[in-house]
Amino acid sequence: MKKFVALLLAALLLCTSAAAVAEIKIGQVDYAAHGTSCFAVMTVALDGDTIVAAHIDEFQFLDAASAEGVPNSSESFGKNFPEGKVLASKVVNNGMYSTNMVNKAGATMPLGVGYKAIEAFATGKTITELEAAIDSKSKDEMVDAVSSCTLVDTLGYLQGLLAAAKAANNQTGYYTVYNKTGETVKELSLTINATGEKTVVAMDVPADAVKVIAFTVSGDVDPHGALTLSFTTESGYTAAMETLGVETAPVTLLAAEAMTGATPISFSAPKAE
Repeated sequence: MKKFVALLLAALLLCTSAAAVAEIKIGQVDYAAHGTSCFAVMTVALDGDTIVAAHIDEFQFLDAASAEGVPNSSESFGKNFPEGKVLASKVVNNGMYSTNMVNKAGATMPLGVGYKAIEAFATGKTITELEAAIDSKSKDEMVDAVSSCTLVDTLGYLQGLLAAAKAANNQTGYYTVYNKTGETVKELSLTINATGEKTVVAMDVPADAVKVIAFTVSGDVDPHGALTLSFTTESGYTAAMETLGVETAPVTLLAAEAMTGATPISFSAPKAE
């Protein structure tokens, strides 16, 4: 991650010398880029729609005798690790891991070199350009397309960086939900109006309980009136607010008899009793 910060600072210096500077946004996702025994953390910085910095790291259980584990591996966090193993960053343990790659798989270059080549391939491209570069490509074709990289899952790493770039444009709403219906809310859901995709965000919320909901939509969704909030209580009372924005707001769920307007919610926190 130190390397990524350095790259980002360099990108910012370049951006500040340009005539027009867009807001730098960071996108990060966990991604299954390489097999089923590890996971990758993909990080991208975007200037407008252009990737100006990219970073790949992967985490896997490695031999505790030779690998440097993540922080707190020797404390309570590490007590449930498999015996003789630590959860470890492949970037931090690049030398040891690359040696294993050579000895066990006949690798011809260090893992870190492959990561850097993939990061360089993505950097400078827009989201659309990166998507086009990997669309319909086979794993072998992407290994050939990225110079100085022999990693068999080059395509998977690039797909992860693409996902991170798209995540940088995501929009997240934060809602503090107060259940003032007088009964248990059996289901609370949010539906993206543009797609009809429904997500149940809470179940069995007791009367007078408070629930904090974070909900993320893609950057191409108009945040104004983007969502429908629906809830059903234990008595079967069902209500919906069909024009909820992607925003930070208190949301009080109202009983039918408590409604003072057309909507079953209030955008204010209830007064303290």
